[in-house]
Amino acid sequence: DDDTHNWLLSNHGAQITIDLDQCQVKHQDEVLTTFSVDAFARHCLMQGVDELGYLLSQSDAIAEFEANR
Repeated sequence: DDDTHNWLLSNHGAQITIDLDQCQVKHQDEVLTTFSVDAFARHCLMQGVDELGYLLSQSDAIAEFEANR
């Protein structure tokens, strides 16, 4: 939002925390703003994988599906 954007510009160098679990931007435990993130993108970011990494993590389920198809 505009207020958070302006705060960040006027507080150059401030250390902030991006909390993906709570979808919040924080400065010294004060919530500056909240945001929304696509659920799949959030999952991948929190697990440290990309789309291919996610698919590879599902290889057992994929193999089972293919065997039963």
